Amino acid sequence: MQTKSLKWVLILLIAIFLVPVPCAWSQTAAPAEKLTLIRAVMCETIQEYAPVNPAVVFSIELGRVSCFTDFDTVPKQTFIHHKWYRKGSLITDKRLTINPPRWSSFTSMQLRESDKGPWRVEITDENDTILHTLRFSITD
Repeated sequence: MQTKSLKWVLILLIAIFLVPVPCAWSQTAAPAEKLTLIRAVMCETIQEYAPVNPAVVFSIELGRVSCFTDFDTVPKQTFIHHKWYRKGSLITDKRLTINPPRWSSFTSMQLRESDKGPWRVEITDENDTILHTLRFSITD
């Protein structure tokens, strides 16, 4: 009789240690951080890692216009794109690397007389998801 009791105790102990039990801490893990764009502006230039004279209308006489983006949180090294469109046509797609924990980037476009008119820059993540769209115009 003792052998049967001992056998059931052993089976019960084995079952207790081998059957996975959900842990409370595994269900309360923090959600994964995601890439967060906190600022995006068109500007005349960049000085000391900051945009200068943000606007939506720029004179062709400037000769150049810049797109500035600021990310906080950057969970891992990744890529973003600044896709520059003039009158609805893609002119250039500039790929930028950004790094944790926070990162600012910019791209610029040299202006020619034929560049007058409406523009937009689409800021996208590495999966081509649009994070933000900036619209601006180049005038006389």
